Amino acid sequence: MTWTYILILAAIVFFNRYLFLEPRVDIKFPHFFEKMLKYSAPCLLTAICAPIIFYQDDAFRAFANNPYLYGAIFCVFMILWLKKTLLSIILSLVFFYMVTMLMPS
Repeated sequence: MTWTYILILAAIVFFNRYLFLEPRVDIKFPHFFEKMLKYSAPCLLTAICAPIIFYQDDAFRAFANNPYLYGAIFCVFMILWLKKTLLSIILSLVFFYMVTMLMPS
């Protein structure tokens, strides 16, 4: 049953992505709708990352001992400073693992 759900969801996601992102498909949205869609990726990323950064086992993480928060802040600064996504992610992962190893649990 789980594989059925996964395949159905994969088909839905593929269909939506193909329909809206394929340049040969002639679907035009109003300008307002296209402008709103530009905010969907940051909103989705925030909704996924915020619970990981701020919660652990249904409890709020302390700020002073939170390597996820430090990694997220470092990643934001790297992306603003370097303007290169892949390099910023690699540097942020290295920073996160260094902080995780050095920080007491």
